[in-house]
Amino acid sequence: MTTPRVNLKNPVLAAALAFLVPGLGHFYQRRIFKGVLYSVCILGTFFTGLSIGHGQTVYFNWQSSENRTYAYLCQFWVGLPALPALAQSQMRASTAFDVNYVPKHFETDFSGKLAGSGDLDGQISGHIHLKPQQPDMPHLWLGELTATLTTAEGPLAIEGQVEPRSLEPEVAPSRERHLVGTFEGNVQGEPGRAVRGTLEGHIPRSLWDSYGAPLRDARLNDFAGEQTDLDRAHLELGSRFELGVVFTMIAGLLNILAIYDALEGPAYDDDEEESQASRPPPDPLPAVT
Repeated sequence: MTTPRVNLKNPVLAAALAFLVPGLGHFYQRRIFKGVLYSVCILGTFFTGLSIGHGQTVYFNWQSSENRTYAYLCQFWVGLPALPALAQSQMRASTAFDVNYVPKHFETDFSGKLAGSGDLDGQISGHIHLKPQQPDMPHLWLGELTATLTTAEGPLAIEGQVEPRSLEPEVAPSRERHLVGTFEGNVQGEPGRAVRGTLEGHIPRSLWDSYGAPLRDARLNDFAGEQTDLDRAHLELGSRFELGVVFTMIAGLLNILAIYDALEGPAYDDDEEESQASRPPPDPLPAVT
C-alpha cells in the first residue's frame, strides 16, 4: 500500500479506539459509514451471542489446562464489552466465588416462596437483611425478613428470622442469587400467629457481580449428582450455549479486521486509480457483417 486516499489521522490511536469499541476508531477518522457498519454488525453479533447464551457465553478461565476458555482468545478482540470477563477472573477476591459468604451487613430485595407452613404457604416479596453471625465468621450468616406473603386468604405482612441453608456466591453468571433458608416469624399485627417454613427465592446481583462472571466447572464435592455452573448451562441451554459462543467469537474475529482497517486504511490508493485512468481504452470490437 502507498498513501491512502482517506486521512487516517493518528492510525495507532484509531486502532486502539477500534479495539476498545468497534467502529469508534473509524468515527475518529471521520469514516462515518464504516464506523456505523462495524459498530452495528460487530456489537450486534456479540450481544446476540450473549443473549442466546443467557449472558453466560463470555468468560475467562485459564486455571486448568482441561477447561481453558480458548474461545475467549477470539472474544477478547471485541474490546470493552469482553474485558469485564478478564477482570472478573483476575481481579476479584477468591471469596467472591464462595458459597454462603456474607462478609458484611446488607439489605436487598427478596422474592420467592414459603413452603411447609400449612395454610400460610405462598409467594413472598419484600426485603431481607443479611449479616454474618460473627465478624470473623463470614460463611455463617443470618437473615431478617420483612415481606408480603400472598396466600389463599390474601396478602399478609410478615416478619421474622431466616436461618441459613445455602446462599449462592456473590459473583456468578446470573442476575439472581439463589437463597434457601428456614423462616420463623409471625404475621404483623397478630403476634400470636406464627409463620414457619422453608424459604426459597432470590436476591438480585449487580451487573458488576454477574456480567462476564466465570462459570464454575469444578465440583465442590465428589459426588456424581452435583452440577457445576458449566453443567447447568449446557443442560438448560443445550446447543444454544455453543451457538452463543460461536456468535461472540465471530464478533471478535471481525473486529480484528476492523482494527487493521483503522490502522492501515482502505485497500486502494491514488496511484492505483491514476494508473487505471491513464491506461488507454481497449480497441473496439470489429463490426460484424
